[in-house]
Amino acid sequence: MHGFSPNRRVVNWVRLTLDVMWGIPSIVYGAFGFALMIFLGLRASLLAGILTLALVVLPILARTLDEVMSLIRPELKEVTLALGTTRLELVGVLLRQSLPGLLTGILLAFSRSIGDAAAVLFTAGYTNNMPTSLLRPVASLPLAVFFQLGTPFPEVQARAHAAALILTLIILTISLVSQFIMRRVGRHVIR
Repeated sequence: MHGFSPNRRVVNWVRLTLDVMWGIPSIVYGAFGFALMIFLGLRASLLAGILTLALVVLPILARTLDEVMSLIRPELKEVTLALGTTRLELVGVLLRQSLPGLLTGILLAFSRSIGDAAAVLFTAGYTNNMPTSLLRPVASLPLAVFFQLGTPFPEVQARAHAAALILTLIILTISLVSQFIMRRVGRHVIR
């Protein structure tokens, strides 16, 4: 939002709103989503879980984009335009400069959503079956770990440990891939 709005008061209010939204616990998003589902007469489903998690990660993505764009040196824009580039080419240059930060924001949002059990507790439901449509309940890995560890059956607890290991491996893989991507993309960033 830096430099895109002439009204600084509106920009500051939007930033404050996004910061407050970022700080809201995810269980509150889940409760809000659940209340909205009841109002609309819907049941717990994969779609409701997706929409709830989208609300959770929206402020993360928006504020990260805002911060990344504000870190781009103003001289870069001026120099790029002075070289005779079009506005579309300028957007390409700015995107290339902000790509490492944008990828970091996306990974930050993804890591918050993949490990979030509270937001989807009410909205996505829980089942041991694979969903056949977006309107069916689904089990997230964190909820699977939580519910399966609470059972007295060793076989079910073993599945919970396997689900925890899979979740850990997914996050480790994403971290390693992101490090590789950041090194490749970050070579062209002006510091």
